[in-house]
Amino acid sequence: MRQSSMVKAEKHSMYREGRRSILLMLFGSNPKTRVLDLFLDNPLFEFTRSEIMESLGMAKITLYKTLPGLESSGVIVETRKIGKASLFRLNGDSEVVKDLERVVRSYARTLADVENRENSVAGLMVSEVKTVKSVAAS
Repeated sequence: MRQSSMVKAEKHSMYREGRRSILLMLFGSNPKTRVLDLFLDNPLFEFTRSEIMESLGMAKITLYKTLPGLESSGVIVETRKIGKASLFRLNGDSEVVKDLERVVRSYARTLADVENRENSVAGLMVSEVKTVKSVAAS
């Protein structure tokens, strides 16, 4: 069962400018990366061109220049047509998609490790300051 365009637009409004996903951090916020980001975050959804444009706040001409390259690389596939509208989804069988997912997961783990180390160092510094204060107060 397909979601209505209105529900999708509300659900995916986070894909408009300003979103900083790992994919966008790694590869920049260009049209191709933004389309990929939408599909990678929603691998089971099918999108029409209109829904992609609406979700990303992307101009029609930009999407029409971007989508064929993603299709020809096998990353995005046309799944079916409803009237004149073609529906697209992420090609989970594509080696490129699998590699991108691995890169994103790996980078996410790296960011989490760095954040954990920074939090550990900050925690140690707070403990040392408390120790110094208690020694000074004695």
